[in-house]
Amino acid sequence: MTDPYFSVITCTYNSQKYLERNISSVNQQLFKDYEHIFIDGKSTDKTGKMIRNYQKYYPEKVKLFTRTPKGISNAFNEGIKKSRGKYLIHLNSDDSFYNNNVLQKAFDFLSKKESLDWIYGKINVLNEKEKSLGIYPNKYIFKTSSKNRFGSYILKFINYIPHQAVFIKNEIFEKYGYFDETLSSKMDPDFWLKIRKETYWKFCEMTVSNFMLREGAMTSSKDNISINKSNLDIVQNRYMNKLEYFFARILNYFINIKDSRLTEK
Repeated sequence: MTDPYFSVITCTYNSQKYLERNISSVNQQLFKDYEHIFIDGKSTDKTGKMIRNYQKYYPEKVKLFTRTPKGISNAFNEGIKKSRGKYLIHLNSDDSFYNNNVLQKAFDFLSKKESLDWIYGKINVLNEKEKSLGIYPNKYIFKTSSKNRFGSYILKFINYIPHQAVFIKNEIFEKYGYFDETLSSKMDPDFWLKIRKETYWKFCEMTVSNFMLREGAMTSSKDNISINKSNLDIVQNRYMNKLEYFFARILNYFINIKDSRLTEK
């Protein structure tokens, strides 16, 4: 059996509320050369049953790996290690593909530009009522590539690359390592910063996925907010000088205010 072109990696833990939407969005893709990898953290609800039912109909495509939870970064990495696709995308349980033509569009773009190591597109940000809060990134300045030095530089300050819209070659992780498992968040901007000067990448004008901005997971817990800020500090300290870090802290303050207003809508 030949390796698939895409591996779609979905990390789950008690995810039954949103999982059906995720599964349906993958299953309905017009481009069929993919596998769907699930890394489940020993869910106690109906998550495992839902995945096994899905697997029953598509045993060649759907793979389920159950393991003790060790954090989202570890789950991301386990999904990568289990994947056989040429390109990978992490589409978590409360995310879904934007429409049924996403993989076809990604294939059409990538197959003509095989020198690219990875591409990123846009996400449709939703609240928990599934109301769209907007498309991101939507500003021209964030639609860039590795050839644009300024675009690569501002990635230090603003993560305009959502992992739910990234298609990346499997071999990049073999060459440069995996997501940092000491980070419980911000592991994706950390990885983009690590490889941004070493790889060829480019923005692709397409909306890849629906991303749910869940208030309970993102904003309601003071501990979560503190952890996110701490992880962002760690990441930015790795790639910034003192002056850059000073300006970054000011920028982060205003971004946090904007994000808090978004989740209130």
